[in-house]
Amino acid sequence: MKSIDSPKSLTNSFHSLGFSLKSKQFLRQKTNSAIVLFCFFSFLGSESLSSEENPSLESPLQNAEQILFVTARASQTTGSLDFYTLNNGEWLAVLEKIPVRLGRNGLLLSFEKREGDGHTPTGIFPIQRVLGKGKKEIRNLEYTEIRKNYHWNDNPKSRSYNQLTKHQEKGAIPLWDSYIYELFVVIEHNTKPAFPGLGSMIFLHVWNEDKPTSGCVGVSKEVLETLVSVLDGSKKPNILIQILD
Repeated sequence: MKSIDSPKSLTNSFHSLGFSLKSKQFLRQKTNSAIVLFCFFSFLGSESLSSEENPSLESPLQNAEQILFVTARASQTTGSLDFYTLNNGEWLAVLEKIPVRLGRNGLLLSFEKREGDGHTPTGIFPIQRVLGKGKKEIRNLEYTEIRKNYHWNDNPKSRSYNQLTKHQEKGAIPLWDSYIYELFVVIEHNTKPAFPGLGSMIFLHVWNEDKPTSGCVGVSKEVLETLVSVLDGSKKPNILIQILD
């Protein structure tokens, strides 16, 4: 994996993929993403206040130094992804306004999510696991190379509900045969533990550009490859999915 150690080299890497992107400090940038940035800082501010009022409640974003921020209107099946990273004490915008596909019924609060409802759940989810076909060098994140017999179980009646299985089970979805699972990041909704019927297989995966997802976040393979190459588990990355008013 090519070493990426500065915003400038990040920008060069993205240009090599055909993107016109810039890394810039939030306080200095002129951007069309004002709504996203306002929501981002407002959310961080509210999280900080909640932690101060109740020290026993630790914000999921308290130690995060990388954040993927997915936003859309509640009923929309398309949205935007922005990627922010903390560098030398300042937040930098690495990716901005990247188009994504969402569930066929749009966004829904995480606690209201149900199996098969076609909604993408909102909330804050740690990024801990990446799966894909072939060997990859992933920085400080769990990586699983998909084999032909690997499945993910979305059957609420199964003991393996919302878990990766290395064998075929009734109701389990094969990962090998679908191009959308060539590479994906697990969005840790209802995973630890998994409660029956509250939603499964919520991933950031390769999209079908012409169709919404079943409840995941879909993005182009080129962008996903770039994200995976930049993500660093030591920076405690999170994905924040939020409804825009």
